[in-house]
Amino acid sequence: MFSTLVLNLFWQYRSRWPVAPVGLLALRLAHPAPAQPAPPSLHARFFALLAAGDSVYAEKKGYSSFAHAQQYYDRAQVLAERSQDTLLLAEAVFARGRVYDAWNKEPHKTVRYFQQAADLFAGLPGQRRRYFYATYLVAHAYDKVPDSLRTVQVLRRLRRELRGQPEALLRQVPSTVEMALTATEVRNYALADSLLRQLVRRPWVRNDPETYDYLTHYYLAQARLDVHYRHRQAPYLDSLARMPATNALDRVYYGHNLADLYAAAGRYASAYAALRRATRLADSLNHGGDLDRVRLSLLRSEERAAQRQQQVEAVRQRARTWGLWGLGGGLTIISLLSFYLFRQQQLSRRRARALARANAALAESNARLDQQVAQVELLNKEIQHRVKNNLHMVYSLLQMQERRTDNEEVIEHLQAARLRVESIAALHNQLLLSPTAGPDLAVYLKGLISSVVSCLANDRRVITHLQSGPLRLPPSAYLALSLILNEWVTNSIKYADTPPGQLLEISVRVRHEAQYTCLEYADSGAPPGGAAPGRPGLGTQIITLLTRQLGATLTTPPGQPYTYTLCLPIPAHGA
Repeated sequence: MFSTLVLNLFWQYRSRWPVAPVGLLALRLAHPAPAQPAPPSLHARFFALLAAGDSVYAEKKGYSSFAHAQQYYDRAQVLAERSQDTLLLAEAVFARGRVYDAWNKEPHKTVRYFQQAADLFAGLPGQRRRYFYATYLVAHAYDKVPDSLRTVQVLRRLRRELRGQPEALLRQVPSTVEMALTATEVRNYALADSLLRQLVRRPWVRNDPETYDYLTHYYLAQARLDVHYRHRQAPYLDSLARMPATNALDRVYYGHNLADLYAAAGRYASAYAALRRATRLADSLNHGGDLDRVRLSLLRSEERAAQRQQQVEAVRQRARTWGLWGLGGGLTIISLLSFYLFRQQQLSRRRARALARANAALAESNARLDQQVAQVELLNKEIQHRVKNNLHMVYSLLQMQERRTDNEEVIEHLQAARLRVESIAALHNQLLLSPTAGPDLAVYLKGLISSVVSCLANDRRVITHLQSGPLRLPPSAYLALSLILNEWVTNSIKYADTPPGQLLEISVRVRHEAQYTCLEYADSGAPPGGAAPGRPGLGTQIITLLTRQLGATLTTPPGQPYTYTLCLPIPAHGA
């Protein structure tokens, strides 16, 4: 959310950010050599530049602060590559990762730089705290990809490493609070709760003006757990609301989080007030200095235009002067030209009148066409409204029939039919919003999976992982794809066998491969009783028919009967 508000402005400053080469860093990672400390003078100059950049970065007076900080980091980068000191190289690449993290336009590069920094810190004695912090930022960058699976993997690995560390070291690793906050970002509240209970003590947590407001983030993570995980009144939410933000960017971030949490807790008046404040502040940041720059650019453009106009007037003046000298000899030519121009003017007037009549007729035709288009649009809206009502009526009839029967098998079939109708209705609504290009695939799949889970999960704890970019498919492909995914999720919730008390995890990933768009599906459960799939049921038959309708291929890895890969023959540029 925060990145959506602020990173649009970072793009304006991209051309101002100097990018130093990182080839020597890659060379050091590929061919590690024994650490050779830099001379004391160079060492001091490096960390002075780094401290200056960090101070500018931490001020966050505006979005240009990050570009200004990058100027110091680039100068420090030159010193690090000159010295080939492993510590200096690690700090330099770590600083570059921070700027990429703030820019947030290329999260894969952010992951790469923080991973390089973590690898370099790992080989240095006395740098365990920096290693843990850089590794956490790898997880934080994966969350922006977005890749929630890798985010959770890195956080769990860090938890295993930190649980074996002495308490004295844990006190010096404030990023454990950030780990819990990132876990709540990917909605893995159980992991966030375990991180706070096992690795964090409230008296250890303090805000650090040079890095993060750790105490504020502690309250934010606890408030999310109160609202979304513990489902209770949120004492930490009020504590979060009282925490002051040190700069405008943080105030926007906390304001939007407060609005979301207040709304989830049912405190809508407080949510509205927080959202208004955050939106007003975000608008002021988005337009604070840009208007002056645009105004200056326009003034310079007008000055250049005035200079060009003066040049044209000078040419005309010289032409008039030369015309006076040649007036006597050109009177005859002017007379002939005048008669010719008079005839051309008459012809032009006749053509202009004819063109005016044609334009009037064309305007009348356009008006009739506009009226017909409006009638067609009205008729189409009426048809779509009737389709929507009919789908809702079928859904309601199935739900009513489901409530009137006690037969479990009948209820199961009615639920399956109801979910299919609901999938069709949801797709219909999405297509009404974007009738030409089709709905955003990630948004649509997220809503579809959430609908099926909320209908069938009951007391079963289910967590879903969806990895997809902003892709779009042809509108004709969504219905079949939604029905297939509906069958898979329904089958997982009903039949996937998990140990008592363990979450059922459902993973869906959409990717491009050559001339195909592929959807990968898997769950963390085992077949009931370890049984292999038997005779195909109605759901399997539906999936087979829909796959054939799409012209797609459906594969299942050997030994994994409930893991699927569905590839649609759609070019990547058409998705």
